[in-house]
Amino acid sequence: MSAEQRAAIRAVCPFRLVVDEDLEQLDAETTLRPPRAPTPADGVSAILEGRVEVVRQGRVLATLGPGSVLGEVSVFVPSATRTATARASSAVRMITWGADDVPGRLARHERLATAIVADMASVLAVRLDRRTHDVVSLLDVAGSRLPVSELERFRSRAVE
Repeated sequence: MSAEQRAAIRAVCPFRLVVDEDLEQLDAETTLRPPRAPTPADGVSAILEGRVEVVRQGRVLATLGPGSVLGEVSVFVPSATRTATARASSAVRMITWGADDVPGRLARHERLATAIVADMASVLAVRLDRRTHDVVSLLDVAGSRLPVSELERFRSRAVE
């Protein structure tokens, strides 16, 4: 692996904390995808180049670029289902690990797994914080108009 390739891979989550020796192993087992639409439900992907739109019910929720990760929940929850669709809005080059392959890769390479999980933890924490603020904002709006029984029903459905 060239120094340029190492720098490109280390620039993106979840590989920012991976040490040189583990980058060699990562290179031996990783697929660099040519430009195409990613399928995060099929595993985890890190965007090296290009832009990807995250779409749900026809609405663009976010546009992700180099350094972003898709499908990260599949690292922690192999049976996770897609909550949105990702589509390339430009030519995309990314590193992809298939969902069925992730647990084996992490089990074979403990130090690599630790670095990847540590890097993705910050991404997940930021997303969880954002979602928590969204829910609190929704409850603030709904709370001013709904009786307590309706809020309880809403809460119980959200927890399921």
